[in-house]
Amino acid sequence: MDDGPILKSTQVAAQIRSDAIDFVNRINFYFDRWELAKLLNAFADDVVVDHPLGRSVGKHELEHFLQAYEPITLGVRRHNCNHVVDVLDSGDVQVTYYILLIRVAPSSEANALKSAPMEIMEFDQHFPKLISYAMVTDTLVRLPSGHFAVKHKRVENVSEDKVHHF
Repeated sequence: MDDGPILKSTQVAAQIRSDAIDFVNRINFYFDRWELAKLLNAFADDVVVDHPLGRSVGKHELEHFLQAYEPITLGVRRHNCNHVVDVLDSGDVQVTYYILLIRVAPSSEANALKSAPMEIMEFDQHFPKLISYAMVTDTLVRLPSGHFAVKHKRVENVSEDKVHHF
C-alpha cells in the first residue's frame, strides 16, 4: 500500500505540526508590517528562494530581492491556509500551503493603515480584494537555538489580478 503524502503527514507529532504552522504564519506578519530584520531572521543563512520573480541564494541575495519586492507589499495582507506538514527523511520539516494575498488599501494609501490602525479605512475602489493566490512549500530546518528557519521556499502556481496588484 502506498503511504503517499496524505498518510505520511498524519505521522507528524502534534507539537512539530503546530510549531511549523505557527512559524510560517508568523512570517506573514513580518511581511505585513514590513519588519525586514525579523523577516530575514526567519531564513537560514544558506536559504534558497524560488519565486516567479526570481531565485535568491543566501541571505544577501534574499535581502536584495525583498527590498525590490517591498513596494508590492504595501497595503497587502497575507493569509496561509490548508497547511500540510511532513517530516522529511533528512529531519527537516516541510510545510506546503496556499497563500492568498488580499489588497486592503491602495499602495499609495497604505501608510494610513499604520498611522491610524484603529480607524475603519474607506476607499473609492473595491477593497478588500483578493489579488493573488499561490502554492508555497517551505522547507524548515531547526537552528541550534531550537527555532525554525526557512531553508528553501518555493512559490508556484501563482495567479494574480494585475489590475489591483499595486
